[in-house]
Amino acid sequence: MASALLTPRIARAAAGDFPEKDITFIIPYSAGGGFDNYVRALSPVMERYLPHKVTIVPTNVAAGGGTRGTNQLYRAKPDGYTVAIFNIPGMFVLQKEGGAEFDLAKVTWLGSMGRDDYGIAVAANSALKSVADLKKLSATRPVKFTATGPEGTAYAATLIGAHLLGIKAQLITGYKGSNDYAVAAARGDGDAVVTALPLLRHLAEGDTLRIIATFEKASTVPGAEDATALGQPELSEIVLERLIGAPPGLPAEIKSALATALEEAMADSRVVAWAKQADIALQPQTPEGAAAILANQQKFYDKWKSLLNAG
Repeated sequence: MASALLTPRIARAAAGDFPEKDITFIIPYSAGGGFDNYVRALSPVMERYLPHKVTIVPTNVAAGGGTRGTNQLYRAKPDGYTVAIFNIPGMFVLQKEGGAEFDLAKVTWLGSMGRDDYGIAVAANSALKSVADLKKLSATRPVKFTATGPEGTAYAATLIGAHLLGIKAQLITGYKGSNDYAVAAARGDGDAVVTALPLLRHLAEGDTLRIIATFEKASTVPGAEDATALGQPELSEIVLERLIGAPPGLPAEIKSALATALEEAMADSRVVAWAKQADIALQPQTPEGAAAILANQQKFYDKWKSLLNAG
């Protein structure tokens, strides 16, 4: 009965009244992190491209490594007034571990804010200078990599990357976020760190870390080896994707309004300038493109399921 009562209201919005009130943009992580910064830079620009003037309200719902916020999005009414940013492939882990109410295959995808490639860095004063040095160390003991818990994308990236490179890895976990575990590697908690390149570049510029390799096909970091030079092209498939989604069952007209506003905001000069300053490569995607990214990433990480479960 309740769903029947909701139908006319959603239908009216789909008919052209949408949006009639503010939109909640869920960030399933705490304030101050990368996902938080992305959403807060995008939201005030995106709302300018909606059919009617409302405010998009960034809302941090941090708990369970992202589970709480994503569950909240998944349970929300499919009326266009709740959207969220998704960490892919991190959400795969959460979905498989239990406690997750969401099914990524059923989310209404609106687009993407782009992806980050990964790299390997060591402390600026480390005696380790290359991947070859890490492999040499690995022959005597496991190489210690700092990371978040298993729900973090960098955790999976580290396990898979180390395996492909023939490095025996020990993950030092428990850090709250990417900046924390990257700085931890710099102060000597671990031997090295695998994380997104924008963060590594930022810390390298401050002489905190030194980037020794990237997982890109062609390195954008002078002097750093890449997936091609390392003889492991599969490394380039290890990326962090930031997809934007809404609850399952979102009416097509509302989906189109939100997806169009997202696409136009991503092309807006203010967002482009912010991305350039933050060293972020924006790679906007259509809803169909976002769904394809999810499917491709799912296929890649399913291949490494046994390794990730063992880690």
